[in-house]
Amino acid sequence: MIAEKDPYIKSAYDQLQIISQDEQKRLEYEAREKAIHDYNQSMYEAELRGEKRGEQRGEQRGKLYGEQRIRDTARKLLSLGVDINIIAESTNLSFTEIEALKK
Repeated sequence: MIAEKDPYIKSAYDQLQIISQDEQKRLEYEAREKAIHDYNQSMYEAELRGEKRGEQRGEQRGKLYGEQRIRDTARKLLSLGVDINIIAESTNLSFTEIEALKK
C-alpha cells in the first residue's frame, strides 16, 4: 500500500482512519477545514480589494501630479516669455487656463 511507503500519506491515512471512526471528530474536522477555507478565501478577496483601491488611488494621484506638472511647466514657460500659442500647443492647456496662470 502507498500509505506505508510515504510518511506523509501514512500520516494523512492514519488521521482519516481516526476521524472516520468518530462522528463528532469528523464533524469537528470538517468544521475546521471549512473555517480555514473561509479564512483563506476572505483574505484573498481582501487582498484583491486592497490592490484595486491602491490602483485607483495611484491613478488619481498620478493624474493630479501630472496636471500640476503641466501647470508648473506652463508657468515656467510664461516666466521665460514663451508665446502663449506655443505653451497652449505644447501643454494642451486652453488659452483661458494659461491666462489664469499668468495671474
